[in-house]
Amino acid sequence: MSRKTLTAKVAAPAVMAAAWERFPTRSDFGLEPIKFPAFQMPKLGNAAGVSRSWANEKVRAARIVKHAVVVTHNGETQTFKSVADAFRSLRLEFSKHIRFRLALKSSGKETFEQGGKMYSFSLVTGVSA
Repeated sequence: MSRKTLTAKVAAPAVMAAAWERFPTRSDFGLEPIKFPAFQMPKLGNAAGVSRSWANEKVRAARIVKHAVVVTHNGETQTFKSVADAFRSLRLEFSKHIRFRLALKSSGKETFEQGGKMYSFSLVTGVSA
């Protein structure tokens, strides 16, 4: 007995193709496509520029000079190694010391007032790290 072989290819059932065509999409549910913002490269910072600026001798000399602070209050004069140290010791409002330090460095002498009390600050230059 000889065996018969199928020579004609059987086509895939049309039911599956029709099922995928009827598959619901987001528009069937009233959804809009998601709009993502355009991709932007993250900022890399200024580390390379700051690193190169240390090679300039004037910048280097200005950065390594530390300033001590002399504070006069009620006729007493005290010396501190930094403005932050002075604010801590004198129990002044510490959150204001950075802005005050910037003003003090630019002028050399400043007065800080807290609670009606006056504190006279002046820089002592030439102290190296």
